[in-house]
Amino acid sequence: MTASPVSELPFVDYQCPTNDPIGGRIAIIGEAPGAEEARTGKPFVGVSGRLLDENLKSVGLDRTACLVGNTFRYQPPGNKVTHFFSSRTKARKMGVEVAEDLGPMGTSDYCLAEYAGEIEHLRRTLNEIKPVVIIALGRTPMWALTGQSGITALRGQELPCRLYPEAVVIPTFHPSYILRGNRVEEPLFHADVTLAAKRAMGES
Repeated sequence: MTASPVSELPFVDYQCPTNDPIGGRIAIIGEAPGAEEARTGKPFVGVSGRLLDENLKSVGLDRTACLVGNTFRYQPPGNKVTHFFSSRTKARKMGVEVAEDLGPMGTSDYCLAEYAGEIEHLRRTLNEIKPVVIIALGRTPMWALTGQSGITALRGQELPCRLYPEAVVIPTFHPSYILRGNRVEEPLFHADVTLAAKRAMGES
């Protein structure tokens, strides 16, 4: 088994802000595009996008004033984000390198070197957009932005951002997780989006 070349995977770029925010800028970063995103060429569309938009609107956030995108801008085969990661042992067997400088996601999986440029591109984009708050939707962006793992334990907290230290990262569940039979978690998701909106407005 070998990793699919980046050039062969469907690509979905970030949705950059087109309007000015009322308070500080917010970035919303997910994991990787799904099939509907790949079809439309836009991040967070379909039912997951609607759930996100509903929660943003309910706390007074305008999506068009936010940076919206995914950690990896390429749709992985089978929509499995694990495609971008490998253990050291598996990578050696595959004859590929891992980006050890980014640290592990979880206990043993490292970003494949072929895709490490996506993290650097995210770093550059955040430094250009200069968000005050970054909402990390799921474990992959939480790892990319903070170097930490454990979304269940860390969601709803304010974490330092290793890619753009001027922003705080608020991890929360990915909308698709909520829609996969976990509606009981939606109030927590809404609370995390509310916290992000308050921080962007400078409220404690």
